[in-house]
Amino acid sequence: MSALSPSAHIDTQHEDHIHDCQWDYYARRLATASSDRTVKVWNVEAESHALSATLTGHDGPVWEVAWAHPQYGTVLASCSYDGTVLVFKEDGPGRWSVVHKFAPQASQPVSINSIEFAPSAFGQLILACASSDGHVTVLRHDAATAEWGEDRFLASPLGTNAVSWAPLGVNGSTRDDGSPILRLATGSADCLVKVWSASAPDEHTGAVHWDAEPMADGGKLHKAWVRDVAFCPFYGVPQPCLASCSEDKSVYVWCRGDLEMSWTPKKVVALEQPCWRVNWSVTGNILAVSSGDDDVSMWKETIQGEWFQLGEPEKLTNGAAAPPN
Repeated sequence: MSALSPSAHIDTQHEDHIHDCQWDYYARRLATASSDRTVKVWNVEAESHALSATLTGHDGPVWEVAWAHPQYGTVLASCSYDGTVLVFKEDGPGRWSVVHKFAPQASQPVSINSIEFAPSAFGQLILACASSDGHVTVLRHDAATAEWGEDRFLASPLGTNAVSWAPLGVNGSTRDDGSPILRLATGSADCLVKVWSASAPDEHTGAVHWDAEPMADGGKLHKAWVRDVAFCPFYGVPQPCLASCSEDKSVYVWCRGDLEMSWTPKKVVALEQPCWRVNWSVTGNILAVSSGDDDVSMWKETIQGEWFQLGEPEKLTNGAAAPPN
C-alpha cells in the first residue's frame, strides 16, 4: 500500500481502544472516538499534527464520530454505548460546546452504534442514528427555530449496526416534481442489508414515513451480522451503489439500474477474517475494507465488472478494537 500513498502515525493519547476516526470536509482535521469516553480533534498538516480539543460528555465507550458539512459551521457528532448522541459545535479555536443531546431512552439506555450526517445538498442539517434496539432515528435541525425534530422507524428487531446516506444526484434520487428523496441504508444483526426511502413530508404536519425498498434475495446474502454499509459517492458512477460487509468475511456491492426495481448484489470478495468497515474513495472508484485485527485492503472494479485488490493489505500498528456487540 505504500506505493499508493505514504502513511503517517498519530499518537492519539487515548487511554483505551479507538473505535472510529473521521476526516472533516477539507481533510485537515481528524476526529477520533474511543472507549475512554472521549472524542479528540486533531489539526493535521502535511507532516505534523496537533491536538486541538478533547471532547467529553459521554458515560460510555464512543463508537463513532461524524462531521457535518462546513456550511453549517464546524459541527461534529458522536454516538456512544451510553445511549446518547452529542452534537458539538466549535465556537472558536479549540472551544467546543454541546448544542444538542439526543437520548431516546434515558431511563433504559440502548447503545447507539452508528451515525452519519446527510449530504448538504438536501439543504438541512440532518443526522441519522442507528441503535441496538433496531431503531433508526433521523434528527433534523430547523435553522429558523434552532430546534431539532426527529423521525423514528424500526429497521431491525435484532439491532442495527450501521447507517449510510445515499448521495443526491444519482438516478432515482429525485421525485417527479424535482424534490429530493431522502434515502439511507442500514446493516443489522439479522444479517440484512436494507435501503429505506422517505415519503414526501405531510403538507399539514410535516411528518414523513420510511419504507424499505426491494432488495434481491430480500437483502439477506450475508450469513452473519452486517457490520457496515456505505453508499458510493455520486462522482463517476452511472448508478447508485452500496457496499456492505459482514462478520461472515464477505463484501458485497449492491446497485440499482435505471429500469430495475430492486437492488442487485455482486460479491466483491470473501476475505479470510471478519470484515468490520467499508469506505469509498471520494471519486467512488476505490473501496477500502477493514478486516480482522489490523488489515486494510483496497479494491477496484474493472470495466468488465470484476473487482481486484490494489497491492497488499496494509497492516495497522496496534489495530483499532472490534466494533460494538
